[in-house]
Amino acid sequence: MTLSPVSRTQFVRGIDGETYKVGPHCAAPGCGRFADHAHHIFRRSMLGGPFSWVEVDKQVFGNLTGLCASCHDKVTGNVGGHSAAIRLEHEHDPSCDLDQDCSCTPRSVFIWCNVETFTDHVLRYHPVGLLDPQPPTPDSASARVLGHETESEHCPLCGQTKRRRRTASTPEPRRRRKTWTVSVPDDSEDGADILDTFVDEIALLLGAGDWEERNRRYWALVHALAWTMQQREQFAADVKAAA
Repeated sequence: MTLSPVSRTQFVRGIDGETYKVGPHCAAPGCGRFADHAHHIFRRSMLGGPFSWVEVDKQVFGNLTGLCASCHDKVTGNVGGHSAAIRLEHEHDPSCDLDQDCSCTPRSVFIWCNVETFTDHVLRYHPVGLLDPQPPTPDSASARVLGHETESEHCPLCGQTKRRRRTASTPEPRRRRKTWTVSVPDDSEDGADILDTFVDEIALLLGAGDWEERNRRYWALVHALAWTMQQREQFAADVKAAA
């Protein structure tokens, strides 16, 4: 489970918006490996869903960052507990004289920290460096570029501006949709979180930024299951060998 980037979680909420691409390299400072995961900085259970954008104390930030598999394990505590965390902190202008009355307006930045856990379960965060790149904000240059490889010309959050005109003379009819559900365990094993993680990883691998959010799970599952059927003999042999 990902540690919260802030202490006061009552001022945090998920924001509906367009999913954007992360990577290609891991955002942890000094790592340099290719990103394997689109990591949700604020975990799904805190926001009530896999939101790509988040509002923190009336400021909006992108909630996705690219991490390699090793760094992802460090922040989720999958191997040996949490050894790292991403924190949202205020950074002052380097020219500001902090010994006097501060005259600058500090900016909010995401910082990679090493985590030290004491015997009484108190956590201490040791800053290492800034996430690189920083998650986008609605008015940043990266936000205007990321996630805009679709046919829409709009804000990545509200999506309420003009759409590009189709080149075809006859518009395509809107596809009908229905819901297909699956029951998952919800005890010591959080089945919904496991499936969401797999879907996110498959979507990242295949280019999630080009997919409509509403059908994102469908396309991830269809591609994965279609590939499994093409490799069904090897898949069955691997499952039997692992059993």
